[in-house]
Amino acid sequence: MPRFILPALVLAGLAVPTVAQTPPAQQPTNPAKELPYDRGYDVQTPKHDAVDAVEKPETEKLNQSAEAVDTAVTRQNEKQYALDQTAYRAAVAARREKMQMDEVTFQRQSSAYADAMAAWRVQVRACEEGKKAVCEMPAPRPQDFY
Repeated sequence: MPRFILPALVLAGLAVPTVAQTPPAQQPTNPAKELPYDRGYDVQTPKHDAVDAVEKPETEKLNQSAEAVDTAVTRQNEKQYALDQTAYRAAVAARREKMQMDEVTFQRQSSAYADAMAAWRVQVRACEEGKKAVCEMPAPRPQDFY
């Protein structure tokens, strides 16, 4: 049975391209003839020319005014876009500056805390050595080491 499958597949593969290459249905043979429902947009006719003669100046005027409005809106949008970019860059720079200040503050606080803890350890050792005056002192505060 497997001997028959391979030849059948080969024949089917040869048949598919011939089916796919059949020409599509033909278009109407006389496209210049107006159909009853045709609005005449694709065919140059005397009726089309007459309508064009009346409407063309108005259409051109409207197109020019639309182009002028479009150009003005485009310029306005470009200006607003530039302002938005400038505002964004300023916000990013301000954020970056704030982050740098936060980092400086954090470093100062970390150093102050570490210095206060070192002073507290010295105070504890002195207290353990029997120095009563040192034992009664308050613990060092990190704010004092800024």
